[in-house]
Amino acid sequence: MAEQWHAERLELIALNDAIVSFSRLFANTVRYHHWHQCLEVLYVEEGFGVVMVDNRQYTMRPGRLFFFPPFTLHKVMVDEQAQDCYRRTIIHVDQHAILKLFRDFPQNQRRLQRLSARNGPAVVLDAASIHPHLDHLFSLYATLAASASLTSEQVACLLLTLLNMLPEENEKLPEDQTGIATPVMFWLEENYQRKFSLARLADDLGKSRSYISRRFHLETGEHIHQYLNTIRLRKACELLLHSDRSIADIACAAGFSDVTYFISAFKKGIGETPLQYRKNHTRR
Repeated sequence: MAEQWHAERLELIALNDAIVSFSRLFANTVRYHHWHQCLEVLYVEEGFGVVMVDNRQYTMRPGRLFFFPPFTLHKVMVDEQAQDCYRRTIIHVDQHAILKLFRDFPQNQRRLQRLSARNGPAVVLDAASIHPHLDHLFSLYATLAASASLTSEQVACLLLTLLNMLPEENEKLPEDQTGIATPVMFWLEENYQRKFSLARLADDLGKSRSYISRRFHLETGEHIHQYLNTIRLRKACELLLHSDRSIADIACAAGFSDVTYFISAFKKGIGETPLQYRKNHTRR
């Protein structure tokens, strides 16, 4: 089944020569699963909803802080009644550059390594008790970022301050366990290389096909095929960046049965052909 793709679906952050992108504003919710090639820090200042990450659901409310490692699929869904007051701070960081700057701060360097481990688990923390401090910190840096690009020293100071204000990761919040989306996502992660069968998925989960399709769309705002293709494209991106395998091998490994369709879907979803993506984004 051919899917309609949009270049923004995967929301690849191009930092270019900068090591950070800093955004603090009222914003619309991201209505699709996406990932970044860099570390993302999301701090919720106003608004309520659900964050889906690591195939789990977390309540989103003021004071919650999320660390999304590179290549971690995630989605922010804001409650409809809070759409007009969703305010957040987002920081996208070139973790490789910052880790070099942290050489004289080994404890923080190790913590940043854990937070930004590729394909590592997301970290969700409740920082509401220190909101006034975070609000002041982010206000200062928003002013700096508005006047000029943040320097390496400023970015390092921002992250050092932020990391030292936070509780330990072992205090991270439990996920919400309700709904069908979580078991479906786990199933897709385990079976994305195989030809998709809604009947097999329904049998494995002990539900009807119509129930799974309807509930998944209701809970995530996406169709199962859309989410599956997002997983497959993310896997293909990782293989392109971190292996020398051929395009045909990568297409097969990512679950695409036809290499021509893979190239077409990749171009629609990513905005580049697989070869262009490998050439333009491989770290040298």
